[in-house]
Amino acid sequence: MARPPNPDRRAELLEQASLVLARTGVVDTSLRTIAAEIGTSARMLAYHFHSKEELILEVLAAKQVSAAGPDLKPVPDSRQDLREQAIAEWDSMMGPHRRSGEQILLQVFGASCADDSPYSEYTATTLAMLIERMVGRLRALGAPEDVAATRSHLTIAAIQGLVIQHFTGPDGEAVARRGYIELIDTVVLAPWRSEHPSS
Repeated sequence: MARPPNPDRRAELLEQASLVLARTGVVDTSLRTIAAEIGTSARMLAYHFHSKEELILEVLAAKQVSAAGPDLKPVPDSRQDLREQAIAEWDSMMGPHRRSGEQILLQVFGASCADDSPYSEYTATTLAMLIERMVGRLRALGAPEDVAATRSHLTIAAIQGLVIQHFTGPDGEAVARRGYIELIDTVVLAPWRSEHPSS
């Protein structure tokens, strides 16, 4: 009987592969190339992950687990609380420990647009989760359901563009962070229809 994969070795391979994929891209990098970069064999990677696509999805799953720290507050107590949460999350998301995961995630989102993409289900599920979480936060602050849904869809879509700006634009890190804060202040936290603008 074949031995089951070693979980510690598996985790090590995932972390090493994430650094390669963030640098070389998910579309054009083969399992053989990843293996050569991290000093193992394509056969070993196939043994642990079966395919490049499964490896990439497991990299993303591992990154999401590592980012879900115990101090995350899904429901804010006030607008200011949500603003502070949102800015802290951006800074964490763009920090060195999550950088490779975000680079891979955006590439997977892009690759999922192909008709027969193996990433379509993952992308749809992930976006739905992000939107649902934002809706819950806005509803907790009293936003009408339709307002919360519309703003959440717009916000998640805009964040993807800002992450691309962060990685690719001139002075991208600073420009994207300013744009993100402006998004939170002017879209997410704008008064609801039932509120007076000065409230």
